[in-house]
Amino acid sequence: MPVRRAAIFDLDGTLIDSAPSIARALAHLRARYDEPMPDVAQVRRWVGLGARMLVGRAIGRDDDASDEELASFRAAYAAQPGTRDDLFPGIDDALEALREAGCILGVCTNKPQTLSEKVLSATGIARYFEAVVGGDAVAHAKPDGSHVLHTLASMGCRGLPFHFIGDTSVDAAAARASGADFLWASWGYADAEDLDRHGRRLSSPAELADAILQAKRA
Repeated sequence: MPVRRAAIFDLDGTLIDSAPSIARALAHLRARYDEPMPDVAQVRRWVGLGARMLVGRAIGRDDDASDEELASFRAAYAAQPGTRDDLFPGIDDALEALREAGCILGVCTNKPQTLSEKVLSATGIARYFEAVVGGDAVAHAKPDGSHVLHTLASMGCRGLPFHFIGDTSVDAAAARASGADFLWASWGYADAEDLDRHGRRLSSPAELADAILQAKRA
């Protein structure tokens, strides 16, 4: 009898390309500072910095955004959290294949809980996940492994073998700390660190289901 497995996903840069929606939200804030619409490619480089630093960079500073600036950005983002066009090509098919094969799926993201749920709903993939755990729903967010383990428990999968799929060194560190098998979503916002040594590199979402299902049969 095959071993049941769980798969936990990062959100930004793994399931969705959130940069276009983030750029639109940043434009709302940058207008106060007479700054032009941010370049989407530049926003992709900022995403892995965390929300405070991202907003700070977007308004031309080297330090973090204030509480008010961060709240203004998040309100603008929540008003337009994305569309199905923000899904990386092939993600929907991969999630469907995993669910049909009996894999239990979850999302572990440092994005705030309510905003994460809005993004998943807006992009049409919320139905695939047994649990979504945002960064503000736990005492210690990624790269702390307890965030991943809390997600696993919320999925009802405590004790099952599991994969963590993410795109940055923060995700790799969280996977390592939690004991997860790490799969690197190299199509995302991968940072400068070479992630090949931390886990299997996936070149596209089309490889995702096979990587997990082959391990499931092992």
